[in-house]
Amino acid sequence: MLQLRHWQTYRTFCSEYDKAAKVVDSELVGKAPSRAQLHRWLSGDLQGLPYPFHCRVLEQMFTGFTARQLFERCPPEEAERPPREAAATGSEKANQLLGVLDERLEAPTFTDVAWGKGQPVRGPSALGQPTFSLTDAPSGADLDTASDAARTISRRLLELQKIRRFSDDDMQELASLAGHVVELAETIHIDIEADGQATVVYGFDLLNLSNRPLARVPRDIWFQCVDGESLAIEPTAGSERRVAIQRIHDTADMSKFAFQVSPPIKPGETARVGYSCRGGKFDVSHYWRQFFPRFTRHFTMRVRQKSIRLGSCSAIEERPDGSEESAADTLIWDYEGEDAIMTLTRDYLRPNQYVSLHWDVIREPPGRA
Repeated sequence: MLQLRHWQTYRTFCSEYDKAAKVVDSELVGKAPSRAQLHRWLSGDLQGLPYPFHCRVLEQMFTGFTARQLFERCPPEEAERPPREAAATGSEKANQLLGVLDERLEAPTFTDVAWGKGQPVRGPSALGQPTFSLTDAPSGADLDTASDAARTISRRLLELQKIRRFSDDDMQELASLAGHVVELAETIHIDIEADGQATVVYGFDLLNLSNRPLARVPRDIWFQCVDGESLAIEPTAGSERRVAIQRIHDTADMSKFAFQVSPPIKPGETARVGYSCRGGKFDVSHYWRQFFPRFTRHFTMRVRQKSIRLGSCSAIEERPDGSEESAADTLIWDYEGEDAIMTLTRDYLRPNQYVSLHWDVIREPPGRA
């Protein structure tokens, strides 16, 4: 993973570590592993995982991967297969992928998409309309007429499969989303001070599967309580592209804006971008309800609130049709000193879904009158 990003030298690694640490927790800047520690990480002989704060930074550096995945041994190389067989299989897969992409770019859809391995398909496809698969792709002469955009996205998706270690099922699902922008990962870090003042840091791994460059992404953010006249929104240091915030409409407790990306994310490209928001405040009510406007492969929300104890903690995932299901199976909470920490993860979210985290706080330490 380091070699693919050209981060394998110690100096470069430490620089990228500090960029990610600044997003996760500014106190972790400068705490990169020593040269000897990094060598042990790369040797493949590490017993267990590094310290938790290292894991948090590494997961920010390689968004979409858990620390445990990053320290797994790589699977056998594709090159171990007979060269002629591997080349034939790769060529066939590329042709199938190209066919699906070309078809979908002409007619993007939100419905007949098998999003999430083994999950039921909702929408018209559940009523008998088939979902796309790589075997549905045209072949032979039909591929000669494939658009340049489809060819570009196909090539970059195959590169992405190697970098992210995506399975063929993953590739089938991504190909069926051609025409859309997909969030491979979305992260939210919410740090709440003892007085309720909050800093929210968003990070996105965006994959542009449309046939146009992506230069502008509309967003909005809302707080029940705001300390000041308006929310302060600014780009994060961990963004891989230059990000500018365009304010569209502000009220006392809400802001509609867009973050502009330069250079734009071309068709088939991925980029990590983000922004932070200050000025919101958690007072009486303690919850966060996150809306998803597009397909999101992996979502992580981490809340850290200082000087409290939790009375209760729960999470809900709302489906596009309005029905709800508990998200408690992917909710973890714990304490670090006097701080409460909650982490919620969800996978394979669809447009028009919500994920909500609710928690009750006890501000007085147990046993105190």
